[in-house]
Amino acid sequence: MACTWQTAKWAERVGTPMNARQEQDREETRLPPAVTFTSGARLLVKLGIVPSITREGIRHIATSKLYADTWPFGIDKPYPYGEAGNALLMATDPFLDFFRDVYRRSGAGEDGES
Repeated sequence: MACTWQTAKWAERVGTPMNARQEQDREETRLPPAVTFTSGARLLVKLGIVPSITREGIRHIATSKLYADTWPFGIDKPYPYGEAGNALLMATDPFLDFFRDVYRRSGAGEDGES
């Protein structure tokens, strides 16, 4: 009985506990503080900022002459790359801002749609 009472009191205090079997508890809703080229590509698609992109696509954009003045990461840029193992890290907010505000898909019209 004591265990049931403690469990009920705990649930009352903190709300319904997370359960990995519940659909709403499987997805992380917070943004990560930093992304790699791979995780950044996944995040852009998941958030619907771009319909599709790969890590290679992001690397191409990062080194493209077209975006040389506006890509926010690197030496002499507003945000440095971080490192984790062999991966480069980019702060999530400026990464997303670049793709929301600056990036335009090739072949896209004025509103960003093709």
